[in-house]
Amino acid sequence: MIDRICWMRVLLLVAGLWGSFSAVAEIYRWTDAQGKVHFSDKKNDQLNQSQVKIKAHKSNWKKIDIKIEDVDRVLTPQEIARIQGDVNNVYRFYDEVFFFDFYKTVPVNIRLESSKSNYDAYLQRTLNKQIPSRGIYIQSKHQIALYLRKEDRNGTLETIKHETSHAIVHSIAANTPAWLNEGMAEQMEKIEVNDQGLYIVRGKENQYQVARSQQILGLREFLDLNSSEWRKTSAESNYVFQAQAGELVFFLLASQVDRTFISRILHEYKRGNRKRSLYLVEDNFVGGMVSMEIKWQRWLDSGGVSKIQF
Repeated sequence: MIDRICWMRVLLLVAGLWGSFSAVAEIYRWTDAQGKVHFSDKKNDQLNQSQVKIKAHKSNWKKIDIKIEDVDRVLTPQEIARIQGDVNNVYRFYDEVFFFDFYKTVPVNIRLESSKSNYDAYLQRTLNKQIPSRGIYIQSKHQIALYLRKEDRNGTLETIKHETSHAIVHSIAANTPAWLNEGMAEQMEKIEVNDQGLYIVRGKENQYQVARSQQILGLREFLDLNSSEWRKTSAESNYVFQAQAGELVFFLLASQVDRTFISRILHEYKRGNRKRSLYLVEDNFVGGMVSMEIKWQRWLDSGGVSKIQF
């Protein structure tokens, strides 16, 4: 007979070999004198083994589906290769740091216009309006639209990473509040990889705006705004709220404990939770809202760190 432990060993053995079927994976089965069935990945000529045949079905499922529409062919081959690597780094962050379960392919369709005027015209045709922006994620089309900033080609490519974050969050955790969605996108602009893994460099523009602006809100008020209120107030404040969201998320990512808080509430929204962030802070942040306010103020006073290595 085959006992439960034996079957568990089979499953673990198969799981361990599953990722390496490019080399031929062989599993052998035999029965001992007591009638127990055993499995191994090693052949033993002294045992009466039989080979287990496993059929591996090829899957065409992809976690990220990247399509780049370079309308006027203004990108270099090196830039196209960088975009593909950048997009995968953003996916890798959500996968490795936040443990997002990518149960469906995230479409990343990028349309790059050669000028701002062409970009504005495209938005007018597509959305029936123009939006003051460097780029935008159009949910209905699963498309990132942006234009080449000739004086800042690197900034253009960073915008793609920003909007890729929006595409991932929309596909996996659509209920995520605007401040967190935007704050994460601000961080993904700066995501890079080195020998130690992924890292983020602090956005100097966000840091400067938060340090100098008189329009940033206290955390309670900031986190209590619903998404539509947040977006409206952010636009009215010349997008200072976007900078505040970026700084707040960077602050939270800098600590392993606080990073776990972000991961936890993202998974809450992934499961369909619609609570405002203020209430989730009390439930999920160590020490609740009072603790977050104290740590945030200390961060602002000290200047924080300039880089986070994951």
